Formats: sequence, C-alpha cells, structure tokens
Amino acid sequence: MSRQTIIMAILAVLVAGNALAQTAPPAQNPPAQNPPPATAKPPAPAVPAPAPPVQPPFPAESKIGFVDLQSVVAQSILGKSGSQQYEAVGKKLEGELTGLQTKLKDAQTRQQTQGALLSEVAAATLAKDIDRLTRELTFKQQEAQSELQTLQQDLLGDFEKKVMPILESLAKERSLHIVFNVENSGAVYVFPGLNLSPELVKRVDAQYSAKK
Repeated sequence: MSRQTIIMAILAVLVAGNALAQTAPPAQNPPAQNPPPATAKPPAPAVPAPAPPVQPPFPAESKIGFVDLQSVVAQSILGKSGSQQYEAVGKKLEGELTGLQTKLKDAQTRQQTQGALLSEVAAATLAKDIDRLTRELTFKQQEAQSELQTLQQDLLGDFEKKVMPILESLAKERSLHIVFNVENSGAVYVFPGLNLSPELVKRVDAQYSAKK
C-alpha cells in the first residue's frame, strides 16, 4: 500500500469540515378545539436500539483483503489524536489571525470616519499602522499555512510509521497476497468479511491506547 494512499485517506479526515446541522421545520398549531377529557396515558414502550451489524468471519481461503483507511483514522485512538492536534493548532492560529484582522479593521474604520479630524502627524501615523498591520496579517497568514502543512506532514508520517507495520503483520498472519484500500479500489462490491478495518483499529488501539 503506497504512502500516497495513506495520505489521501488521512487528509480526508484531517481537513474535513463540520457537518451541516439539520433543523426540523416549525410545527404548525392545529385549529383551536375543545380539549378531550384528560385521561392517563400508558407510557410508550421502549424501542430497543438496533443491534450493530455482525461482520462475517474472514474467509480462510482468501488471499486478498480490504481496509477502509478513512474509518481507521476516524475510529482509532491514534487517528483521533492526530485530528485533535491538527484542530487545536488550527483554532489557535485562527484566533491569532482574527485578532490581527480586528486590529486592521478598527484602524481602517478610524481612518475612514475620523481621518478628516486628525492632525497631519496623527493621520500619517495611522496610515503607517494600517500598512504595518496589513503586512503583518499577510505574513501571519503565510506562516500559519506553512505551520499547518508541516504539522500535517508530521501527522501523516507518524500515522504511517505506526499503522503500516500493524497492517503488514495482519496481512502476513492471514497469508494475504495484497490488501486494497476500499475507497479507491474500484470495486463495486466487497464481501464484508474481507474488510480488515475493524481488526486493524482494534490492534492499533491495543498497541497505542496505553501510550496515549
């Protein structure tokens, strides 16, 4: 399995945005009518939670297997830790950029609304501040992008270094000739028993949960 395949899978998780929230339409009030006499209603029966699907066993005679690397990243302790690190750094940098943007906007607003009232020296000082803040914001944006790219590469390298040996060990244990990434394998159907992802997540967690 190539490094590019690993990178494509983890990037989908690290750079993924928040899901759109869905809201129910407002309820419409029914026409007014005389309420029926109050009667005690029996409690609604509890609806049992659906049982999780049972994955069939891996075919002993199979020489191929599949993994869903996106699910391994999303479900494993190692993948979640990397996503949390990336998100934390992203939020910190976003806060710093927002602070600079606010300062620049305030200075520009002051120049537009009070420029005619300022002395020549004060107006020149304000113009220099706006120019400085503009350059500082541009530099900070470039610096933040570079920092996130470096962190991303570090997380990719760490994920690959730790997960690939476990996957290779699992493949050798099953005497597999090849393991595909189900996301880009081109297969229209995959027998669920060939999916090694749950077992891979279990083994990654077993090895790194105590080290987290």
